[in-house]
Amino acid sequence: MNEAVAIGPLVLPWAFLHLCAAVAASLAVATFLKRKRGQDAGPLLWRSLWVAIVFARLGFLYQYKELYAEHPLSILNLRDGGWSPEVGIVAMWMYVTFKLRNAPAMRLSASVPLALGTAIVIAGQIQLAMRPAAEPLPALRFEQLNGEAIDLAALRGKPVLINLWATWCGPCIREMPMLAQAQRDRPDVRFVFINQGEDAAHVEKWLSQQRLTMSNVAIDERRWASAVFKQAGYPTTLLFDASGRLIGKRTGELSQPALEAMLTQLR
Repeated sequence: MNEAVAIGPLVLPWAFLHLCAAVAASLAVATFLKRKRGQDAGPLLWRSLWVAIVFARLGFLYQYKELYAEHPLSILNLRDGGWSPEVGIVAMWMYVTFKLRNAPAMRLSASVPLALGTAIVIAGQIQLAMRPAAEPLPALRFEQLNGEAIDLAALRGKPVLINLWATWCGPCIREMPMLAQAQRDRPDVRFVFINQGEDAAHVEKWLSQQRLTMSNVAIDERRWASAVFKQAGYPTTLLFDASGRLIGKRTGELSQPALEAMLTQLR
């Protein structure tokens, strides 16, 4: 199963879809209990959702506070995948427990929908964690801008981070300087940038205009990598361990903390 679903130009991560399902199920049960018991827990459930979202973000920000201190504007980039679901869930239940301390009659109407929503989110996280093992680094061969060939399967023996990108992709452009710097800072990881659907002359000119210097920039005009890796959107970043096993995949723009969180899986 891919980590995101593409609906036309819209790319939705499974974690977000699980959250939407949890919210819908919780509100449906709350509406049912409102008719049966005459108690409307809807407003409390919506407030608890916002508490969960805020604290899930704050939990991630605290975990990587040093990196966010260096790039404070990235705090606002809510699309970078920087969330701590477990922190959000704990904060949500603490908030609801506090609000219900003097309202015992409301406890059933609020706790049952909340428990159902929590179960759906946790089940979704378990489902993602238990996905079948992905195929190892495939035997794909591309020509690099320097004229040399690169064979992905031959890169095993050292962690590999592959970025599928294009010059017309706004998020790709925004994250590229950060990835170029990471390539210089992390010699223990092979960074491979596989351009999708554009020719070498265009890519080389674009990199020159952006004053970006990177190694392992490969050209994939036919988008073989996109097909093999089941790319749902741009950019897509894949992390393989030294044995060539896929251990991380991210569709969408990466921030510095989100990249660091991805690379921690190598430890």
